[in-house]
Amino acid sequence: MRRYIPWIGALGILIVLTGMTYGVMQQIERQGANDSPLRLATQVSSDLARGRSTTIDRLPRVDLSNSFAPFVVVFGVDGKPTSGNGYLRGTLAAPPPGVISAARKSGQGSVTWQPSTGLRFATVSIKSSDRVVMAGQSLAPSEHRTENIGTVVAAGGLGCVIILVLAFAAWELFRRREQLD
Repeated sequence: MRRYIPWIGALGILIVLTGMTYGVMQQIERQGANDSPLRLATQVSSDLARGRSTTIDRLPRVDLSNSFAPFVVVFGVDGKPTSGNGYLRGTLAAPPPGVISAARKSGQGSVTWQPSTGLRFATVSIKSSDRVVMAGQSLAPSEHRTENIGTVVAAGGLGCVIILVLAFAAWELFRRREQLD
């Protein structure tokens, strides 16, 4: 039995490395989903600090229920949306109030917001003077890529397990032949 320990260890290491590979790739994909909202939020925040709203004015209206386009919403002192291009059910989109108040206190925040089943958004909120600018985008494309990554990593892991099993079988076969000689 002792002679099998290295093979069992190799299998364990292979499984852990496959899981870690998927975990790292998933986190890279999810964290990358914040990039576009962060760029948009900082641009709008910069515009507002200069007393302009040119970025918001140029953006097309985004219906969050069926668009993957980035969106932005500006919240006033009262925490209510005042302007933007992101709409949900006909009104400016607004995450739970705690998201905006937390960004107001800390200066910035990033959350995954799920207003309803099937709708998930990567959002970044930035305090801008007495307002908060929240920008976001749908996570659907990112989640689809994550599923594909999972499939590829699982296939690669399975391929490695098959190679390991074949190597073990060959090793065991040669070991038994040596014992017969």
